[in-house]
Amino acid sequence: MSKVKLHTILKSTFALTKSLFLLSIFLLACNGEVTKNMEPKAYALGKLNEIVVVADDNLWDGMVGDSFNYYFGSAYPIMPSPEPLFDIRHFTTNDLYAEPLRKELRTYVVLANLADFESPTTRMVTKDLGERKVDEARRNPEVNSSVGRDKWAHGQLVIYLFGKDLNALASSISSNFSAAAKRINEHDAKQLKQRVYSSQLHLGHQAKLQDYFGIQLEIPSDYREAEFIEEDPMLWLRKDTKDAIMNLVFLKTPYTQKDQFTKAMIIDMVNDYGSKYIRSEKPGDALVVNDEDLPVYEYAANIGGSYAKEVRGVWEMTKTFAGGPFTANLISSEDGKELVLVFAYVFAPGEEKRDFVQQLDYMVKQIEL
Repeated sequence: MSKVKLHTILKSTFALTKSLFLLSIFLLACNGEVTKNMEPKAYALGKLNEIVVVADDNLWDGMVGDSFNYYFGSAYPIMPSPEPLFDIRHFTTNDLYAEPLRKELRTYVVLANLADFESPTTRMVTKDLGERKVDEARRNPEVNSSVGRDKWAHGQLVIYLFGKDLNALASSISSNFSAAAKRINEHDAKQLKQRVYSSQLHLGHQAKLQDYFGIQLEIPSDYREAEFIEEDPMLWLRKDTKDAIMNLVFLKTPYTQKDQFTKAMIIDMVNDYGSKYIRSEKPGDALVVNDEDLPVYEYAANIGGSYAKEVRGVWEMTKTFAGGPFTANLISSEDGKELVLVFAYVFAPGEEKRDFVQQLDYMVKQIEL
């Protein structure tokens, strides 16, 4: 090998070694930040309907916290005893970094007063969203929200609500409530589905629903048949747990008039079912809708591509002390000649009932015709 070639090889080797040495010095100078960013993220944990609010203490203890609780902690429709739409926990940014597991929950709402430049939460929002967007929000009150995902862990939803001052932040909470609640419910849908369908499917129940009611619906195998009347037809399925009894009742009737979709007629159908099939040891005891002492809500709905009317309220027994929440969905058949009533109700004395209602409601909304 010639001296010229040897000199060239040695020069190249020295240059490569120098480059690697400088790169290692740069990585060390970053205080491990690059290494930290390359670490795999954990998967977020947490319960359905839970919101972690990240806000400074002075915000949470004042008007802003009151406004947030007024909307996101309002009553879930409709329960025998009030239960909130969402379970709310509050942390400051210091709380989050003091305990790493607090950064691995599923759903966060960050509240920031952009007028407070010294606020740790405002600084975090500025870092997350960028100074340009934060400066725009300080000038334009319509720029008051943003959505992020997977900030600290996979499967996270982070909703940012902010304003140029306290009043603007309170206004952001009220104006963005509906959209934020919808996003949170959609974010929870996968976990809700996993909870509903934690067991295998019951093909026998599904076949009966198709043959007698003309609907397709996946039924978990932990729902048993409580009663089936072929000539009506009526199918009553129930799931018994240590905390609750969850019931799904399917009834079919001919469509004869528009009035069948009124709240009063749907209540009559539920009461008729209750008088025929729900009994206790006490004579004359029957299940009825309580529309005298408590409100009954109604909503237009679309289930399986067909028009439906949903009614929500509280059922009770006429002679014994028992009751609970229900939903009743009256659905038009594909040809419009028949109606299917799906009555879902919960009996869970001494327990919170919101999550049970949500599981039943989720199943009803999956019906296909």
